[in-house]
Amino acid sequence: MNIKWYLKREGLLDTTESTALDYYLVLTGPWSSAASSRSTTRPWCIQAVYLFEARQLRSEQIVRGVKRRVASSVIKQQWEAAEIYPSASNPWLAVTPQQAEQLRLFAP
Repeated sequence: MNIKWYLKREGLLDTTESTALDYYLVLTGPWSSAASSRSTTRPWCIQAVYLFEARQLRSEQIVRGVKRRVASSVIKQQWEAAEIYPSASNPWLAVTPQQAEQLRLFAP
């Protein structure tokens, strides 16, 4: 598993070509468009958590012609399907009430 932390969710994810990786666990701050962050803040908080199955994401990116590596494009539907907190869209991993309470401690 590869754990990623992004202070803003900008629709981008650093991915790898490695077939050894099973999942990306992604913790993000607030949603923001992928633009220059000059003169803006990046609060250190968790607003959402996502679990992407690496092989599925990789194959979907290949079909879409997306480069995989630094700042790979991930479409809205992929983010929604991978969400495990605060909404539970992803059936692969359930966040327990105790875990959700702990994650809320990182809310803005």
